[in-house]
Amino acid sequence: MLPFFLFGQDNIISEFKVELIIFKYTDFESNETFKSTLEIPYEDIIYLSDQNSLKKEFKYSNFSNMSSYYENLFNNNQFSLSKLPEPIFRDSSDLNILEKLKNKINQNSEYQLIDSKSWIQTIPSLESSKFLQYEDKEKYGFFLKFYKKRFMHINLKSYLGTLDSSNNDIKIFIDVEKRIFDNEIHFFDHPHFGVIVSINGI
Repeated sequence: MLPFFLFGQDNIISEFKVELIIFKYTDFESNETFKSTLEIPYEDIIYLSDQNSLKKEFKYSNFSNMSSYYENLFNNNQFSLSKLPEPIFRDSSDLNILEKLKNKINQNSEYQLIDSKSWIQTIPSLESSKFLQYEDKEKYGFFLKFYKKRFMHINLKSYLGTLDSSNNDIKIFIDVEKRIFDNEIHFFDHPHFGVIVSINGI
């Protein structure tokens, strides 16, 4: 993988480390009524895939093609800022900020740790932003988008279960869009489960 820096101090693209934890409450009670269906985005999606994901690597995923993409630009003397995709994603499998919190959740009988993920990405404008999608083979999934519109924003759609092309009637989900700040930990709650997101500039 080629290093992610650009020539000239004024042209440096800022990257952010994103960490995510998803967990279930082992004992919950709620009489709350929820929206019947989750609105699923079908365009501008980048796929995060690993050994447990339902969807495997796609050739248009920035995760899968960035090394060859840059190699081709440099080898053909075609490198320019205008040719860089937005956003840029890079693999990063370790938790830093959320590691201790993950361990506490894993050791507490009130919670069941479902999974954790981390990656590195740039944060584009709203017009250039894309959803990052991940879906486990059987447990959960999420669509997550960060973008800048004066301030940084997050758009999170996370759910328990899996999407089916013939039935997208997901009942247990979080659907939130809000302004956030980096170098903070953000918690999104549902009576059945919770999602914790950390985003830090690097």
